[in-house]
Amino acid sequence: MSFGKGKRALVCGAGGFIGGHLTKKLKQEGYWVRGVDIKSHEFSPSLADEFSILDLRKPENCVTALILPNKPNKLNKQDKPDTFDEVYQLAADMGGMGFIHSAECEIMHNNALININMIHAAATSNIPRYFFSSSVCVYPDMNPGEPELTENESY
Repeated sequence: MSFGKGKRALVCGAGGFIGGHLTKKLKQEGYWVRGVDIKSHEFSPSLADEFSILDLRKPENCVTALILPNKPNKLNKQDKPDTFDEVYQLAADMGGMGFIHSAECEIMHNNALININMIHAAATSNIPRYFFSSSVCVYPDMNPGEPELTENESY
């Protein structure tokens, strides 16, 4: 069954591990996908129909990410501008635990900018569905080398 046939999705953070896999899944379901990230996908070429390198900390780049190709001002049957059907917001400033602990304020600031700018651009573009994952990673400070982590230990 093809759930996304004819739908268009924007995957923010498509250069990352989860964003890359989400892009692949959406393509398998029949979506047209644009991936955006501050970097290219690390492990393989992106499967997105279109991939843009954009810094989503900048509001104008969030707006750019939402402009569909060859249809910047085209109206659909309901006299509304063409938009993406879905936005998946997975973009975040992150790194290994050493970097995260050494730059907590910078990371929090950058992620706030990314999230505020992207949700505002999506809302003003009348995007009907917006997925916000809310967290990049969860590690306990007390046992950084412990591979097992329960949900209670993550807070």
